[in-house]
This record gives sequence, C-alpha cells and structure tokens, in this order.
Amino acid sequence: MPAVQSWERLKFDQPLAPKANKPIAVSELLKRLQAVHVELAKFDQGSVDLKSVDKVAKDLVSTNLLQHRDKGVRAYVACCLADILRLYAPDAPYTATQLQSIFEHFVLQLKGLSDPDSPYFLQYCYLLESLSQVKSIVLVSDLPNGEDLMADIFAMFFDAFQPDGLKNLEFHMGEILVQLIDEAPTIPSEVVTLILAQFLRAKTVEDRPKPSNNTKTSKVQSSLYQLPPAYNMAKTICINCSDRMSRYISQYFTDIIYDISTKSSADDISDTDLEELKKAHSLIVVIWKAAPEVLQNVIPQLEQEIFVDNTQMRLMATETVGLIAGDIPGRVNFISAHPTCWDAWFGRQNDKNSSVRAKWAEGCAFILGNRTDIVKGTVEGLAAKLIDNDDKVRLAACKAIGNLDYKCIVRKFRNEQVLINLAERAKDRKFAVRAEAIKVLGNLYDVAYEDIASQDEDIIAQLAWIPSRIFEIFYLNNKETTVLSDYCIYEQLMPFDAEDTKRVTRMLSVVKYLDEKARKAFNAIPIRQRTMAQLLRTFVELCEKYNGGVVDDKEGEELKGKLDRLIKWMCEQLPDSSKTEAHLTKFYMINDRRMYKLIKDCTTSESDIKTVHKALIEIKNRQSVSTMLETLMPLMYRSSLIFYNRSNIPPIVEISKRTNNGLSAVAHELLKDISTSMPAVLKAHIQDLTQEIQKNEPGFDGSIDTLKACAGFAKRFPGDMPQERQFLEALSKFATSGSPEEAKHAVNIILQSRKRDAYARDLLVVATKFDMSDPAILCQLAILAELVRGASAIVEPKIDKITGFLIKEVLLKNLVKASEDDKDWVDDNHLEDDCKAKILALRIMVNRLRAAEEAETAKEIAQPVLKLLNSLIVNSGEMSKDQDTPLHFKSRLRLAGGLLLLKLAKIPVYEKMIQPQDINQLALLVQDRDFQVRQAFIDRLKRYLAADSLPEKYIPIVFLMAYEPEEEVKDDLLTWIRARLAKQQQQKTTIMERCFARLLHMLAHHPDYGTDVDDLLDFAQYIMFYLNATVTEQNISLIFYFAQRVKQVRDAISEQTSENLYYLSDLAQAIIRQFEEAHNWSMQTWPGKASLPADLFRAMPTASFAQRIAHTTFLPEGVVERLPHLVKVKTPKLKATPAEKPVATSTASSSASKKRKSNESGSKKKIKKAPDSDDEWTGK
Repeated sequence: MPAVQSWERLKFDQPLAPKANKPIAVSELLKRLQAVHVELAKFDQGSVDLKSVDKVAKDLVSTNLLQHRDKGVRAYVACCLADILRLYAPDAPYTATQLQSIFEHFVLQLKGLSDPDSPYFLQYCYLLESLSQVKSIVLVSDLPNGEDLMADIFAMFFDAFQPDGLKNLEFHMGEILVQLIDEAPTIPSEVVTLILAQFLRAKTVEDRPKPSNNTKTSKVQSSLYQLPPAYNMAKTICINCSDRMSRYISQYFTDIIYDISTKSSADDISDTDLEELKKAHSLIVVIWKAAPEVLQNVIPQLEQEIFVDNTQMRLMATETVGLIAGDIPGRVNFISAHPTCWDAWFGRQNDKNSSVRAKWAEGCAFILGNRTDIVKGTVEGLAAKLIDNDDKVRLAACKAIGNLDYKCIVRKFRNEQVLINLAERAKDRKFAVRAEAIKVLGNLYDVAYEDIASQDEDIIAQLAWIPSRIFEIFYLNNKETTVLSDYCIYEQLMPFDAEDTKRVTRMLSVVKYLDEKARKAFNAIPIRQRTMAQLLRTFVELCEKYNGGVVDDKEGEELKGKLDRLIKWMCEQLPDSSKTEAHLTKFYMINDRRMYKLIKDCTTSESDIKTVHKALIEIKNRQSVSTMLETLMPLMYRSSLIFYNRSNIPPIVEISKRTNNGLSAVAHELLKDISTSMPAVLKAHIQDLTQEIQKNEPGFDGSIDTLKACAGFAKRFPGDMPQERQFLEALSKFATSGSPEEAKHAVNIILQSRKRDAYARDLLVVATKFDMSDPAILCQLAILAELVRGASAIVEPKIDKITGFLIKEVLLKNLVKASEDDKDWVDDNHLEDDCKAKILALRIMVNRLRAAEEAETAKEIAQPVLKLLNSLIVNSGEMSKDQDTPLHFKSRLRLAGGLLLLKLAKIPVYEKMIQPQDINQLALLVQDRDFQVRQAFIDRLKRYLAADSLPEKYIPIVFLMAYEPEEEVKDDLLTWIRARLAKQQQQKTTIMERCFARLLHMLAHHPDYGTDVDDLLDFAQYIMFYLNATVTEQNISLIFYFAQRVKQVRDAISEQTSENLYYLSDLAQAIIRQFEEAHNWSMQTWPGKASLPADLFRAMPTASFAQRIAHTTFLPEGVVERLPHLVKVKTPKLKATPAEKPVATSTASSSASKKRKSNESGSKKKIKKAPDSDDEWTGK
C-alpha cells in the first residue's frame, strides 16, 4: 500500500491581530511575527497542513497589521503574507478585496529596497525574492485595480534600485516585471511608456563625454560606462516578452510618427511635434541596441519615413537608420533582417537635401566603425561625400572620419579613395572644411607615427604621405589655411619631445616620406623662420626702446613709426590684419619685459630646443598676452628656431653615421640644408662633421651631403673651420680621388682656409693634365670649375690653355655618338661621363665670368661664352659639326645652356649683354619637348624671379606655359604667379601688369605665330592664361591700357614684326572685353600714363602712320565671334584625386610646344621625374 503522507503543522498558536480591548505591544508583536515567519519560511509547498495555517493567514490581513505604524511590523507582515501565498499556491486563501490590500501593502514595503541601510532591508529582499520565485505576483492581473497596481510596481522598481545595488535584486525585480507582462490580459499604455522611458537612461549614459576615438585605446575606455539597472530590467522585459511587447511598442511609435507624418503640410508640424519626433527616434536607436526583436514592426515605419517630403522627418529617419545599421550585429542583423530599409537608407546618399546627405555621411562612418560585413559600398559612398558639391556635406564627412577609431581607418580604408579625397579637402574652397580636414589628417598621423617609425610597410603606404599634403598647403597662399598648417606641423606632425633623439628621429621620419613638392615647402620653413626671427627680434628691440611710450617725444614718434611699419608688414602675413594690428599695438604699449625676453629666447640660434619650448609654453600661459595669442602664436611658430635648432644637430649627425636605420640619407640632406639656411647652428658641432670627413675615404655614405654642409658653414664662418694639415689633406684627397660632386665641395672648403693659395696651386696642377682618357677627368674639371671662381688669380695664367682644351677636346668632340635607339633623357646614374664633362666645361666658362664681373675685361671675355650658350639653345643642344650628338646629350646641354644663361642674367654687367632675341629663344625652353627640361628650367626661373635676382623682362617667359600638358606643373605655376601678384600688391607696384606688353612682344616673335583664324585662336590661349592668373577688377583697366599701347608703337627689334604686334593688340583687347563681360565687371579708362620698354618698342615714324594703324582692324573675320567660347568664367568642380597619378609620356609632353615647328618627334617612352633644380648635371 502507498505510504500515507505526513503533513507538517504550524505550531505557532498565538494571536497576531491586536484587538481594541487587547492591544499587543510592538516588541511582543514583532517577536510573534518573527517567530511565525521563521516557521512559515521552513515549510515547503505541499508539505504543510493548511488548516493549521488558516488562523494565521486570517490574522495577517487584519487592517491593524497592514496599516500598523511600526515599519518592522509592516515588513514582517509582508514576509509572512508572501509565505502564505507560497504555501497556498495556486489558490490564495483571500478574497479579491483582501488580495488588493495585500499587494498594495507589498508595493509599499518593496519601496524600502531603495534604502540599503534600513534595519529591515533583509525583510524587503525576502519579500522580493519570494514574489519572484513563487510568481504570486501574477495574481495582480486578476484584481479590480490590477492595472494601477501594475503601473505602481513598474514605477517603483525602475526608480527604487540604485546602480550600485545587489545584482540579485535587479534579477528578481526583472523576473517579477516579466511575469506581470506575461500574465496581464492587456498591458496598460502607462506601463509601456514606463518601460520605454528606461531606455532613455542609457541614452543619458551614452551622451557623457567619452575619450577621443582617435586613439588606439578608446574602445576599451568607452566600455567602462555602466548602464543603469532600470535599463537592464527594461531590456530583460523586451527580450523575454518580445512577442507581446513588439505589438505595444509598434503602436506607441505609430501614434507619434504616423500622426505627425500625416499632417497636411510642413507648416502644420510644430516645434513641439519635431521635439517629440526626435525623442522617438532616439528611443528607437537605444531599443535596437537592447532588444531589436521588439522593433520588427517599427522598422517598416522608418523605411516609409525615409521617403517622406518633409525634410526634418527624412533627416531624422536617415540618422536613426544609420545608427541602427551601424550597431554591432547581435541577435538581429539589421542588413539581413530589413534589406529594403537598408536599401532605402543607402539611397539617401543622393538625397536632394544637403543636410540629409551630411547625416548619411555620419551614419556611413558609424557603420564602418562598428561593422566588418559591409565595407565596400559604404567606403565608396563616404569617399563620394568628401567631394559633394555642398560644403556642409564635405564638412560632415571630414568630421565623421575624424571620429573613427585609428585601427578602423587603417583596416577599412586600405587602398581606398577616402583618405585621398580627405587630403584634397585640406585645400577645400571653404575654410571650415579645410580646418577640419587638416585637423583630422594631423591627428591621424600623430596616432600612426609609432607604426610608421617601426617600419610597418602597410601603414607607411597608407599614411606616411599625410605630411606631404600638409606641407603642400603652403602653395595655396591662403593666410587662414597657412596658420592651420603651422599649428598642425608643430603640434601634430612634429610635436615637442624632451628627448633629443626621439624628436629628431620623428622629424627625419616625416621628411623621409615627403614628396618633392612638399620637401621644397619644408626646406622653405627654416628660411622663413630665419627671416621672421630677425624681424621679431627687431620688433622687440624697438618695443624696448619705445618703453610703452615713456620716451622723448621726437624719439618716440620715430620709434612708433618704425613699429607701425613692422606691424603693417606682419599684418600682411596673418588672416585678420585689423586684429593683428590691434594686438601688436597693444603688445608694445603694455611693455611686458618678460615677453621680450621670451621672444628673444625663441628666435636666437643660441637657444637650445628646451629653452625655446619652455618659452613658448610660458607665452601661451602668460596672462598679459592671453587675448593676443591668436596673433602671437602663429608668429612665434614661424620665427622660433625649432627644426634647425642647435639641440637637433648632434642627433642628426649621429643618425647620419648609421647605415641601417633608413634615415641616414635624410640626415645627410638636412645637414646640407642647415649649412645653407642656418649655418650658425652648426658652430658647436662642426668638429663632428670634419672628423667624419677626415676619418673616411671618398665615397663614404653621405659624403656629398656632409661635404656640402661643411662648405656652407665654411662660407659663412671660415674662421671656425679646422685648419689642421690632416683635414686639408683629406679634403685634397676627396677633390682629386672622389666624385665630381665631392670634388666641388671639397675645393670650396679648401678655398676658405688660410692655406688656400698653396692648396689651390697643387690642385690646379692635378686639374690641368688635359687627358680625356684619364678616369679622374670629371674630378679635374670639377676642380677647375671651382678654382676659376674662387682662385681666379691663380688660374688666369693658364686660362687660354684651359679654354682651348674645353672647346676642342670636350665640347666639340663626341666620344659617345648618336644612335637610332637614343633616348630623349636618361637619369644621372646612367648619364655618360662625356656628357657630364661637357656640362662641367660650360660651368667652368660661366664661373670664370662670375669671378670677373667687376673686371674691365668682363664684357670682352663674356661675349664668346654668351654666344656659345645661345647657340646651344638655338641649335637644340647640338655643338658638333658632324651633328652626331646623342639626343639625351642635347637635352642636357640645352638645359645647361638655359640655366647658365639665367645665372649670368643675375649679374648686371652680363644681363645688359643679353639681347631681347636671346630672351625670346631662351623662353622656348619652357615649351621644350622634354618634360625634364621644361620643369627644371621653369623651377630655376621661378626661384630667381622670386628672389628678385632677375629683371622683370624675364617674367613673361612663365606665361608661355599655357599649353603645359602636366597639370601639376601648370597648377604650381599658377600658384606661384598669384603669390607674386599678392606680393606685388603689398608693395604697391604694377610689375605683373607692365609685363603684359613684353608678353605680347614675345608672342609676336614666337616661331609658331601666324595670322590666320586658327593660329590667332591658339595664341589667344596664351593671353587667356595670363589673364586668368593675374587679372582682377582693379587692374583690368591697366592691362587693357597696355594692350592698346602696343598698337601705338613699332617693334624695335624687327620692323617686319610690327604688324604681328598689331594683330596681338587687337586680339588682346577683344579678349579683355570678353573677360570683362563674362565677369560682369565695369572697366573704366585707366587715368594714368605709362611708357613701354624701350628695348622692345620704338615710336611711330609719323602721326599719320600712327592714325592709320589705330583705325585699322587687323583681326580676320571669325576670330571675335569665336572668343566667347574661350572666355568664360570657370566654376571649380570638386573631383576625386586618383589613387595613383598616371605617368605622363613624352607624346603628351610634346603638346607643350603645340605648334612648334620641329624636325624631332616626341619619344613614346615614359617620362621620368624631372631633375632637381640643384642637380649637378643641369648646369648649376
């Protein structure tokens, strides 16, 4: 027979409910309640005789107990009632009214969970745990006021629990709430609202400031933010009750989104509506992160919203879907679960509204930052937004990339167009876009530097080019952008580091990967620093003398005038001239002596880098100038000796000696540049360099740069150079046994020594063996090239013999003959010694002239040399009567001839001997068939003109590059011309306008000039090139005046060419009028008078002849009618820069001389990089 179940009975038999005539003391009542609670808690369900519990169960619902004034009594009553419900389950021994009172009592007691210090906190926890485990809470749904109680429980749980509370309590609360949702016949709207409101608590946490994304540890740091318990409970409810909750949540958002979206017009949507809509969209994003399952019916609503006409709603929907799609895929993958919504969002990249496209770009970057499964399309889309027509979109795209994690960028943007387009934005039309792009690029390089320094090839390929793009910004000649570049260079690319080797290594690493254009910009910075340092020191000295105005009246006026002139110059260097003037005027009036000392510390070559840095920090923090830092800091960065500081020299020298670090060559180059631009900083370290020369043999690694550095120093500080015999002997060895380049610099150092004459004589003996078969012939010629200039008195007795050898044996004889497979150009490493010898021979002749410029015989000895150089240009580099010079020889020789002619033109006595016809022939080098010749020549010409070393008659040459096929070269030239024009405007001169007459004269003598319609339209491009580069509404009248004046004179060179001038005058006038109309300008008659160059023009023979010419229209029919197609205002379009620029070919290059009549045809070979302007074999 089955065993008879043994029922346990409740032993407690004392009364619990106090009566009016028999009250129970609180202490006694507590003792009884504790006792019955302990006994009830021990019973398992189904093991107790419920009849023994009936009396206690009845007493516990007494009003006197439920509403007792003592907290402890109420707490224990709640625990006992929870036990009763557990033991009687599933049938509670109470009426509905009693149950309502019980659960209302439970709610009141559970509020005690918010106070962990309460003496009855454990009882409140027991109550919570019991309700959770027994699930007796579900009885609430059957009560008359069940919905109200349910709302109270949700509100109380969400508000009561603290973030630092016990996790098991959070768990039990969540379980209770899930049970309520599961069992409730309907979920009250108030409860739905309460649940959703908890997700906004997470939004508040997310909105806290987080570490920058542009670090390698940001994700770890940002993960430390703790989500609130109420959010976790709401998340638990939505996950465990997703089917029920999704219906209610969908309805919640429908009530908001649909009601607003169906309003008849945008005007009907109020600000309050938009604010509600914004909150709803923010809520959707947070819910997706927590429980995406409940949004399955909400996403289609978002999809529809993406297509609505209302821009604000479309904007919010685009932002919301972007944030959802960018969430790291968890239980639901948005792309696969909602493909149509994803497609709809993706199409917003082409939305008609720029704000929507900008928001799309932000979402695109967010997706890339979090997901790995959707990269290609989003990367391409983000790249496209960087070249969007609207600056707001471009700015948003730049900021979005700046918010991406470094590792994400290097992983997702590998070999992509995004970073290339980002770099282009550093030159954007809009300042805000430029500023953001520069900041993002600078930050990115700063984080990437450690990987670049550790020779990570992938990172080098991806990001080592960034400094090049920053340095190239200087070519824009935009003051605002230049200031941004200054900050980027000194604070991000090459920030201060107290450790000398680390700091210098970083500088060398930056320089190592600079392209040619950026390297020139970098090299210009120390030169600019030297100039600015001198100006600032002068400014400070004047400030000290002015003494804040406390000075004699007469002296004060004089000092103030000097100060104001200096300030005016500095105003031209910074964006806001009025603010700069106000700041600097205030600066000298406050007379801060400490500031004077700090500026001197920054700008003297005697200061080490720590002194400079300390001074800069103090300037930034100094209260007296805090309002002027916007002006002072750019000036300080541009004048402080940072790059070529004396502290940097020892590490540079040390690194130059290492051959396995990849930076040795760069270190040698910097030493060479320092010796040229800042030789004073080498003083303390010149011994290290000379020892390097003394202990090594010719040809050691970095020998040329080391010798050049010493030569530059010796030229400035000859007395500080070592004079020991061992050092001079070592130099002689380099001169006689080294390379031509080594010989050149070694001889120059020797010529600065005290024993220069003795060594010069010895070197002359070696250099005049005159044997072309001697392997050292190039060294001998290199020695002669320096001796004829630096020791001319010693060389002159042998000059006839030297000249005869050079002409007969070197220049007129070709040891290497022309062949059918000749190339147009070969690089230096493959250039034959025969060609190098010819270039050196030309240098010897020109250097002799440079040494003799003040001699009475200067003109006499210059005549044949000038004739020789001109013949090289006219004959395309051919000197041999046998016409057997190789093509690449001729390219080198005509380039050398042009460069040496420019060098002589810098010297007044020789410049006067160069005729206009010679300049016209020289100008054709900018249209040479070989790209290398064109680029090297124009680079040298620009350098000389920028330094004001050449007369203005050479300026028109640059405008013959109108047909230059290499866009980069042409763009650089336009930038240079505009910089010259800006400088001219500061100096209040009209050089660029005056040279227009010279340009027309040069075109009139061009070998391709013709007077038919097509020829004239071809030549119209030269005039257009000039106008596009120089004309403004302010100077168009003056340019038109010169165009008219050309028709009032005759050609002074050739009478037959005068008519060419008149054609060109009419053509220029017609183009300028079209230009005026296209720009909607109003051209007034220029009121002044100006003469034309007397070397090119002469007066008309008679007044009647002049009148006849003036009334004659020279342009043939059809020219003027076709000009509007040439003259039109061009709106710049943003284009994606190709990831790798195609290599140009000589076929393309031949179009530079569009109509040049030549017997030579362009080579089909690819063009190599043009020679540097300091190349030894370009005729320098």
